[in-house]
Amino acid sequence: MFKLSSKIKPVSLFQAQPTRFFSTSLTAQSNVPKTVRTQLTAERKKKNIAIQSSKIAQKEKVDPVLGRPHNAFMTRIKMEIEEPNILARGYQIHEIEKLLHGAKEARLLKSEVTLGYDEVTAKKIASEEAEKREIIRRILTIKNASNKEKEDLLTSLALKEFARFEGDTGSSEVQAAVMTVDLYNLMEHVKKHPQDLVHIRKARMLTQKRQRILRYLKRDNPERYFYTIEKLGLTDEVVHAEFNFDKKYMQDFNIWPGRNFLKVSEAELEAKKRQKRAEKKAVRRALSQRTTE
Repeated sequence: MFKLSSKIKPVSLFQAQPTRFFSTSLTAQSNVPKTVRTQLTAERKKKNIAIQSSKIAQKEKVDPVLGRPHNAFMTRIKMEIEEPNILARGYQIHEIEKLLHGAKEARLLKSEVTLGYDEVTAKKIASEEAEKREIIRRILTIKNASNKEKEDLLTSLALKEFARFEGDTGSSEVQAAVMTVDLYNLMEHVKKHPQDLVHIRKARMLTQKRQRILRYLKRDNPERYFYTIEKLGLTDEVVHAEFNFDKKYMQDFNIWPGRNFLKVSEAELEAKKRQKRAEKKAVRRALSQRTTE
C-alpha cells in the first residue's frame, strides 16, 4: 500500500496564496488621514469632470436633419441654380444658341437677297438678335424658374451623383440623397414659417425615414454607407440616434434665432458655471505642466 513520506508536509491553500492588495493609491491606504483622502478624492473628481467636459466640448455637433454646415455636396448642387447658363424645363444652352444662330443667319440671308448687302442693316439685325438672345436666356434661366423646377433640378443632380448605374433610382444611397435635398427645401420653408406644423411634421418623418434607409444600407453594404453619410455631411452617431423635432433640437441648432424654447433653472446655470470654471482650471493646469516640463 502506498504511504505518504513523512518529509512531505501538507500545505494549506490559504497559506499558499500570496497577499493581494486591490489598490495602492493614497486614498485606499489606512495610514493616510481621512481629510487628506477626502481632499485627494475631490481633486480627482474635479479632474475627471474637467476631462469629460473637454471631451464633450471637442465632440462634433452635427445637425441630424441638415448634417454638417457648409456641406460640399449640397453647396455644389445649389450653385447650379445660380448659374446663368443653366436653363429650366429641360432646355440646354447650346440648343438655344444653335437655334438663335440659325434664325440670325436666315434673317441676314433674307435681307441680303431682298435688299442686297448693307453693313448698317447687318449690324442692326445682329444687335436685335443679341437682344432677343438675352431676353430668351432670362426667361428660361433656372434662377427665374419656379421652386418646383429648382427642386426637380436638385433632385436630378443628386440622382446622378449617387446612382450605382445609369437609371438607378431605387438604391439606398440614392434615396437618402434625394431625401436630403427634400429636407433642405423643407427646412428653408420651416425657418421662414415657424407656425407651419405640417411641414415640421414632414421634416421629422422624412428624417426618421432617411435614418432607417441608412441603417439598412449599413447592414447591406458598410462601405457604401460610410461613403454616403460622409458625402451627405452626416455621422454614424446621428444616423443611429433617436430623433424628434422637439424643443431641445430647435434650441441646440438655433432653428429660429433669438427664440428660447427651454427654460434653464438656476441649478442648471450654476452647474454650467462650475463646469466652465473646472475646464478653465484644467487648461491652466495643463499649461503650467507644459511650462515646467
